Amino acid sequence: MRFRSIQNSNDFQKRSLKKYDKIVTFYYLDSVCDEKKITELLITPFYEYESFSLFKNYLETLPGWAIVSEETTMVEKMLNGNIIINLDNINYSITLNNFSSSAVSESTEENILQGPKDGLNGSIAISLNMIRNRYRKNTLQVEKHIVGSQSKTNVVVLYDTDLIDKNVYRSFIEKLKGVNVDVLQSCGQLQKLLINKKWVLFPLFLTTERPDRVTNNISSGKIIVLVEGTPWALIGPATFFDFFKSMDDVVQLSIVSKFLMSIRLIALLITVFLPAIYVAVVSYSPEVLQVQFALLIAGSRISVPFPSYIEILFLMLMSEFLIEASLRLPKTISSSATTVGGLILGQTASQAGLVGDIMIIVVSIVAISLFSIPINAMHQAIRVIRYPIIIFASLFGMLGVIVSILGILCYLCNLRSLGKPYFTLFNKS
Repeated sequence: MRFRSIQNSNDFQKRSLKKYDKIVTFYYLDSVCDEKKITELLITPFYEYESFSLFKNYLETLPGWAIVSEETTMVEKMLNGNIIINLDNINYSITLNNFSSSAVSESTEENILQGPKDGLNGSIAISLNMIRNRYRKNTLQVEKHIVGSQSKTNVVVLYDTDLIDKNVYRSFIEKLKGVNVDVLQSCGQLQKLLINKKWVLFPLFLTTERPDRVTNNISSGKIIVLVEGTPWALIGPATFFDFFKSMDDVVQLSIVSKFLMSIRLIALLITVFLPAIYVAVVSYSPEVLQVQFALLIAGSRISVPFPSYIEILFLMLMSEFLIEASLRLPKTISSSATTVGGLILGQTASQAGLVGDIMIIVVSIVAISLFSIPINAMHQAIRVIRYPIIIFASLFGMLGVIVSILGILCYLCNLRSLGKPYFTLFNKS
């Protein structure tokens, strides 16, 4: 038996045992089979029984046993956690699956309302077990690599051989083999090494801790990378709009998912451009506002001694400090500390006349909009890109905002993820 469809996968195992003049061969996937059970229920009894007829009778007492003849059926059995035993040209199928659940914890960074709650594990074996359990297709390929001259970190690459773009695969493997690092400890570090460019602002690989997102992307022909010791996976090639999709979109009704996607994109525009537009309008073009609104803003800034761009940069930096504090403080006190700090800071700054009330509202809307984006890696890029746009708006008004928009679009259109356009509007995933 050749098992051509899965024989190149690194989790496919073939073991032969010999006793007297007889040979028994085991075929299985170690990512979904319990090797301890294989030893206890098959290997040990094989050597203990005095005759092969007794061993055959024993096999027929094991759970889920069946005699199979077609190779496609055997592969399907193996993908479901069965072991195939070839004895005297008879193929037995025995259920010895090991779909992990006790070592699986909930996803903490990508929360959803519906769907599975589990997250990937720091152990590649457990993560691979979870993925195999969700994606039981014989074309799922598993390749193991070693990265790090000193750490010798295990890295597993997953893809569907029927769906993967061969050029993308070759490009990725070349990049992976070209990684030169002493110690590899995380997916984020590997992403940085794979990009290998100093001035890349946006993440070119999607990072996730959700096995359902992993399997969804495998079915879209993408490459998945698991790194030993971290419960995160890298997904590539990625597009800009992949970072605005939640796994809730898969289970929601089509109209609802499209509405939620639109909400996230509106939140993106608000968090990136609203501060700059505010500065441009207040400092250069107040005539574009209605008279009542212009007077309202002017009245809120009567006691403010700074120009609008200094005012908004001050508040946004304070907001950045609060975000960093919430990330670094222990979880038991981070939420209360940042909430109290934000309330005291905003109220005190307003009463002292350092910032206007309208400005506090603007910065609050910007902060809330940022957290509407589901993927944390995109948060960092957006937090950085807002400040150059504010500077351009403070120097050139609305013209600076328009130039910034065109510059960002040109930059996004020029980016490539594993050779594929990054700013793709329409894709299957």
